[in-house]
Amino acid sequence: MIKTMLKNRLARFFRETDGNMSIEAVIFLSLVLTVIAATFSFHDAFRYKSLNTKAAFTISDALSRETDPIDDAYLDGMLETLEFLTRSEGPYSLRVTLVRYNGDQDVYETVWSQVRGGFNVMSTADSDAIRAQLPQLLHNERVIVVETKTEYDMPFPIPGVSTEDMFYNLAFTRPRFAPQLVWKDAAAEGA
Repeated sequence: MIKTMLKNRLARFFRETDGNMSIEAVIFLSLVLTVIAATFSFHDAFRYKSLNTKAAFTISDALSRETDPIDDAYLDGMLETLEFLTRSEGPYSLRVTLVRYNGDQDVYETVWSQVRGGFNVMSTADSDAIRAQLPQLLHNERVIVVETKTEYDMPFPIPGVSTEDMFYNLAFTRPRFAPQLVWKDAAAEGA
């Protein structure tokens, strides 16, 4: 008897077509708002990543056109350029390194490296470690390596998505109008 009564109530429940619109709207609305927030966050993150990449290549291109030695003031200006181009609130980091390829020993060597922000100075071991990211060079050929890093906070945090290393960029350019980019203090020491 209980089995029959339970069976009848379940059958009646499944045949029921009435519903409560407000409960369905609350469930569906929360899902829609979550999807919209996630879409906005991902769109904003990709927009910001694009700004950072363009800023790194802009700084790299500006450095490649220099024929005079650069100094601390010039590099501070490049950090301000990074800040202007990315328009973020977080701390900015910039590392500019002149890397030379030694074909005799098949190694990428650091000629000089200067940093602003959270980077460490790049050593020869570091420059050889990123050789897969650098172009293939001829013996004694030099390339300017520009690395940028900025922080980003998503407007709506998404669980499982970390933006910690998302906005690191590496750009490289060959010097255009001079055989190499010279750091002012290194030029004074060589003279």
